[in-house]
Amino acid sequence: MTLGDHMDLDLASELPELLIVVASTDDARALAPLGRPGADEGDEPVRPVLVATGVDPLGVDAVLDELDAPAGRLLLLDGPSDGWAEEAARLIVRLDALITGEPPAGVVVRGGSEAALAAARCAVGIGVPLLHLPVPPTDARTAATAAMVAELAAWQTSPDGGQPYPTEIDLLVHRRLTPAPPRPRHASDPNVVRMPASRGPRNSLSA
Repeated sequence: MTLGDHMDLDLASELPELLIVVASTDDARALAPLGRPGADEGDEPVRPVLVATGVDPLGVDAVLDELDAPAGRLLLLDGPSDGWAEEAARLIVRLDALITGEPPAGVVVRGGSEAALAAARCAVGIGVPLLHLPVPPTDARTAATAAMVAELAAWQTSPDGGQPYPTEIDLLVHRRLTPAPPRPRHASDPNVVRMPASRGPRNSLSA
């Protein structure tokens, strides 16, 4: 299923959803701009929806609220997980139900969390476009998991995977995550200090 498949739904009252998997408070701080309205929101092909998940989805949800980027989905794991394997198993069940129940226009994951891997496997399994945002790993497990996520994303757009690269999603995500360039400063700006035309004592400077 590609982005074009969703865009052909003329009867849809809303834009198709782009699910952003937010698996940690670090993810929340990095991905919060995706949950705020963009400057070109009316021209965008999809509607980004933040999914608070991971081992502490309530903590992730709280950080997103603080950053004025409330989550559109909250996935609870029905109690604490006894180790990463149980966490991964529970995440696969919850994320698979979310992604396959009503397939989105795409899925965006970050780094090498268990949630990122679970969402990536679900998305690739049903042909939903996957975009992986790399992050420097903090340990061997996250490095290995991130490598698996990156491999899934690469396979999907390979000849074997047969999916086109999600260019529109990539552009939207990076446009929203890229800080706005500094505003050009003009002579009329009150914060600009103008130098006098002729050399003189220091007290001849005027703001």
